[in-house]
Amino acid sequence: MKYLLLIAPMALAACNSGPSVEATNATAKQVAEKVAAAGTAPHMSPGRWEGTATITDMQIPGMPAEMGEKMKAQMAKGHSFSNCLTPEEASKPAANFFGGNESCVYDHFSMTNGQIDAAMTCKNQGPGGTMKGTMKGSFSSDSMQLAMTSKSEGTPGQPMTNMTMSMKMESKRVGECTGKEDS
Repeated sequence: MKYLLLIAPMALAACNSGPSVEATNATAKQVAEKVAAAGTAPHMSPGRWEGTATITDMQIPGMPAEMGEKMKAQMAKGHSFSNCLTPEEASKPAANFFGGNESCVYDHFSMTNGQIDAAMTCKNQGPGGTMKGTMKGSFSSDSMQLAMTSKSEGTPGQPMTNMTMSMKMESKRVGECTGKEDS
């Protein structure tokens, strides 16, 4: 989920309401290639993007209640971030631009008419084992709103490795890059 938090604003910035991209059982590299082939990449808005990610729900079976409540309260405050999308990144996104890693496959990926709907499965994700994630939201060349959920199966015999987390993210282009962005 941390990886998606960093990548999703730039990935969605790459999209507009132009050509559609549909993929099933595809790697992040294959999705990036489809986006480039569909002609959506040149319509990205390079520049400084700012946003907020807020955890809306977290369930970690086995976590002490007091610890869980403290963690939820802290995460509910939201995390502000900024990214610099260069003209080069805007014109030709790398495979990891769309999230995931080599162990991840999009069960489905749909980007059309200002909407995104995707589900991804990532295997061998540390003590959490397999992670399944979803993203759904709306976007334009200069803004996005996204709801994401991540669920890990957990590892038998390892407490608190089975968890579900949901978050909402909002981001918008605010101008030119300043060199002081988070990433």
